[in-house]
Amino acid sequence: MLFLKEKQVAAIGLLKDHEKQWHLSRIARESGTTYVYITHLMSILEKKGLVTLETKGKKRIVKLTEKGIRLVNLLDDAKKQLD
Repeated sequence: MLFLKEKQVAAIGLLKDHEKQWHLSRIARESGTTYVYITHLMSILEKKGLVTLETKGKKRIVKLTEKGIRLVNLLDDAKKQLD
């Protein structure tokens, strides 16, 4: 996208799919970024109240909050307007 960072938008956009269990390595793989990048990004998004991180065994599961869902919907609308 013109004004937004594509990797960040791609990573948070993946979380819309509630059918999948999103752990950090899966988000990194499917968004084409590194695990370290996603770990840092998700920790920032958690501090802003956009995602929750839950530890299950060795994996950290990421879920969108209501605020995060609203942001993803706004990003989708912006992408449609710019395409």
